[in-house]
Amino acid sequence: MIGDVTPAEWSSETDPVTGRTIRRLTDGKSNSYPLYYFTTSITPDNRYLVFHSERSGEVQLYRLDLVTGKIGQLSAGHTIDAGWAVWCEWHLNGIYNHLAAIHPATGEVYYFEDDAILSTHVPTFANRLVARLPKGHMPIGQASFSPEGRWFAYIHADEAKVRALLKQREIDTKAGRFHWTPDHHFVFRNALGATLAVIDTATGAERTVIETDYHFHHVLFVDNTTLLLNHPKECAGMWVVDLDGTNVRHLRPADAPGAHNAMINHQVITERGIAYESVGYDAADNRETWLGMYDVKHDTFTEGLVPIDGYAHVGFDPAGNFDFIENAGARHEILTVHPAATPDGPLTTRLLRTLSSPFHDDQRYHAHPFLSPDRKRLYFTDWSAQGFSQVCMMDVGDLVAEADAAKRRL
Repeated sequence: MIGDVTPAEWSSETDPVTGRTIRRLTDGKSNSYPLYYFTTSITPDNRYLVFHSERSGEVQLYRLDLVTGKIGQLSAGHTIDAGWAVWCEWHLNGIYNHLAAIHPATGEVYYFEDDAILSTHVPTFANRLVARLPKGHMPIGQASFSPEGRWFAYIHADEAKVRALLKQREIDTKAGRFHWTPDHHFVFRNALGATLAVIDTATGAERTVIETDYHFHHVLFVDNTTLLLNHPKECAGMWVVDLDGTNVRHLRPADAPGAHNAMINHQVITERGIAYESVGYDAADNRETWLGMYDVKHDTFTEGLVPIDGYAHVGFDPAGNFDFIENAGARHEILTVHPAATPDGPLTTRLLRTLSSPFHDDQRYHAHPFLSPDRKRLYFTDWSAQGFSQVCMMDVGDLVAEADAAKRRL
């Protein structure tokens, strides 16, 4: 039930390669993982970490007291097949996972259950109904708040159509007719329209920003009036739209200078701009990954080639100074990224953490590394010895200080 509190589960270990102390904040025979890492999982007072857990047999939100380690339940939803099915396990009951967001001022976490947008005040457990989704619709993308907290943005689509498409995709996958290739996935995306909506958190008034004839997911605020979304039609990348639905533009198109045919997969909003990783291919059609920063004010970007061999997630530093990346290749690992050793060479990397979880399409098994708001601790997801995802933390204050000093010297 909402408000139930259980003892701390955390334990510490030493990384055998780097010698750094790792604190596992959750434990047990069930998956636990933070909010989707594009948005913060830490409350404004820095007291609680909000995370998903399947410990009850359903996906619920919990808070972890960063002082005592005690865990408190924040939601009690029972939606059937509420998993984020486009990129994760579909047949999970509870609340819709990977879609919640924390209000930057009030400390409320907004989340979805059935056709409702609900809120739990993390410090007090006070729970309320925020709004209802349009009739017959369901949430399909990770949501977010504007920086000052006035607007809550989310993505929704026709529920019957979503579930019919997912059911058919499940059948086709088992029959070997659906594969995770761009052609197959774009057919799926193009069969499903999506709507971006915002709610005024002060008045409760809701309005549509934009509607499309294809599926998109993840909405972030570049500033209080500009929203950023994944992905443009029939490609990986990012696009922005103003709060009034105007000024739609695709950032970093595939034919931009730099990486050949590069497509942005993930991005985070920082004080320096939009940090991202982009996958492209060289003249011999070999896969390459680039780490970049998009300067919103000047509409320019800089990129550097990262010598990694796997699926990647750019790390989230709120300031944008500390460069790190998740690499799910021959090894699953978190790497820090540093300037090139030679003027024309690739960026260099150093191992920060070797991960136990395998590379997997399931979002619950991705590390999704991010810094705390005070930038002293790195949070990430990794498997325990029992084979379940758990929330982990590492002190990286010294590395962040080095990165800040290096940026000041530029």
